[in-house]
Amino acid sequence: MLCRREILETLFHYRKQGAGPMESAPFRPVRSLERALRLLDFMRMNGGPGLGVSELSRALGLSKAVVFRLLRTLEQYGYVVQEADRRYRLGTKPLELASVVLRQFEVRQVAWPMMLALAERTGESVVLTVPGPDGVICVDTVDSPQQLRVSFRVGRITPWHAGAAGKLHLAFLPKEKIQKILSQGLPRYTERTITDPALLLQELEQIRKQGYAFTIGELDPGVAAITAPIFDARQNVVAAISIGGPASRFTDERLPTLIREVRWAAQEISLRLLGGQLPQWEIAH
Repeated sequence: MLCRREILETLFHYRKQGAGPMESAPFRPVRSLERALRLLDFMRMNGGPGLGVSELSRALGLSKAVVFRLLRTLEQYGYVVQEADRRYRLGTKPLELASVVLRQFEVRQVAWPMMLALAERTGESVVLTVPGPDGVICVDTVDSPQQLRVSFRVGRITPWHAGAAGKLHLAFLPKEKIQKILSQGLPRYTERTITDPALLLQELEQIRKQGYAFTIGELDPGVAAITAPIFDARQNVVAAISIGGPASRFTDERLPTLIREVRWAAQEISLRLLGGQLPQWEIAH
């Protein structure tokens, strides 16, 4: 967020330059954000044993007061932590972000052929998701070949508790993280969103037992989705593959076939991540 002085400086700059709308004016980085990123970069390169406010102040050419405010803000969001000796080091949030980025590159490359095949076999849109720090991130999609279809945006972050992908990822998180997420509240997105923690825990247990999640209209009205987990060598869920489309096409007669297709695609991707030899699709049917 810009401070009052930065806002006034920006307004003065545009008045002085006679600039038009903001979007056509020259780019000016947000000063406070730029300082925070410089601080994190310096800690990445020099902060092994931890750094004090004075050291950071000298290295960055900023006052101690500014450095202290930056550190306290970054600490609040998990980017830095303060040790017992009052020195600071990087926290776990950068590691979480890095792990998401690394998973995206490998999983997307491996999953892409299976996503294309799944879209062709089911006629529905296909989505690849990974768990992020604050929800589930869509990292790749294949649109349905049908005229009536549901499209999903790459980069979209969806909540843990609403929709098939979110609940699938939530079900396989460590118990302590599940409890933390539930304690933060469960906002309602549609009339079908589960907002009762006890009911949600029951459904998460069922998802773990059956190996997939199926929802209708919990996040987006009228949209149905089926999601299955993608595992790494340590049996951690590193991603999930989903199909989604109009709820009218996810009929009782068609549902078993759709579930089987999604689960088989997830198993194939998991095997490919392990470098295993894969059977042909037809063997599973």
